[in-house]
Amino acid sequence: MFRAGRQLAEPIAALAAFASLSACVHTPQAAPTSELTTALAYVDAYNARDLEAMLKLMHADVQWLSISGEKVEVFANGKADLTAQMREYMASPMATRSEIDGDVTDGRFVAVREIARWTDKDGAERSQSALAVYEFENGLVRRVWYYPASK
Repeated sequence: MFRAGRQLAEPIAALAAFASLSACVHTPQAAPTSELTTALAYVDAYNARDLEAMLKLMHADVQWLSISGEKVEVFANGKADLTAQMREYMASPMATRSEIDGDVTDGRFVAVREIARWTDKDGAERSQSALAVYEFENGLVRRVWYYPASK
């Protein structure tokens, strides 16, 4: 019995060693979806203050919506409206830089946590995060819903 137990123990030990080594192997994450890639490109264009690059990623009927409790406010309705609002905002010295910190993709929707950073008038670094859901149509940003920010 001892001999049979040893014969069984060696393969089990080898299997355990392989399992522990394979747990250390880095498994690459899946490539981002085209929707997430577009959302990331949009944020990059925003950070570069490249309105033309942003426009290329927007659907003609783009809508930006702000959600607070049961209230939904339309921030911009259509590409021309959003362009005018972004042009004015980007001219402001208080314009922020954003980064996407986490995402979930479900078909044409991408939910993200966006962190906005800026320097206030006293020179202090500030930041806040908010949840946003991007909807895509034909590869372009069709709607964005922003939820209340957390500071």
